[in-house]
Amino acid sequence: MTDRSLSRRRALSLIVVGGAAGALAACARTPSTPAAAALPAAPTVAADAAVTARGSFVGASNHVTTGHARVLQSAGKFVIELEDDFSFDGAPDPKVALGNNGYDADTILSPLRSNSGRQAYALKPGIDIGRYNEVWIWCEKFSVPLGVAKLALT
Repeated sequence: MTDRSLSRRRALSLIVVGGAAGALAACARTPSTPAAAALPAAPTVAADAAVTARGSFVGASNHVTTGHARVLQSAGKFVIELEDDFSFDGAPDPKVALGNNGYDADTILSPLRSNSGRQAYALKPGIDIGRYNEVWIWCEKFSVPLGVAKLALT
């Protein structure tokens, strides 16, 4: 076997072995702030909104996701709010969604607006917040979790 064919085989084996890891690596720490025009308008949160649940983020898939999420209710409407202490290390396609002991793709609320700080996301019509106990940061492009906040009623 020539040095050239050996080099090709090594390169191909790296591609094959790296394929699965490549999906996770592709969701590595890359900028994730989408263009403002692509995002739905941020909901306004009433000053008298009641906090109905709150949870702390735990990173997933080798990502660092920290801070708190909470569910706010005002005038019969619900909003998911990532608090001031929210921080995420970045990924190419992060979305905010809900889950019930696991991610639910039907509940994607919006692309993540920022990798840090306070931000709010309105629940879509038809989503029953009572059916969910988690807030997810999800990489839709590679179908991997980036962080999860398990909610507890307040």
